[in-house]
Amino acid sequence: MSEMVMQQVILRKNSPTGPSSNETAEKIGRAGATVVDQKASSLLIEGDEETIRSVTKSLNGWITIPMKRYSVPDTRKKAG
Repeated sequence: MSEMVMQQVILRKNSPTGPSSNETAEKIGRAGATVVDQKASSLLIEGDEETIRSVTKSLNGWITIPMKRYSVPDTRKKAG
């Protein structure tokens, strides 16, 4: 059994001739990903990596920016 990893991606509109954020969000929802946040020129989407890759490669006028997560370092002093 393979483990499904959820990924978050930012989509940013980079062309005025591209589809609107509503049309893009609708297409993403039909593909099986979830729109977490929606603005006029950007979307935050979440889903498994393969679903996101398949739906975003066919989008014209939008660029994909993967979200990066950083762990906060432990800055407490260690005794000893």
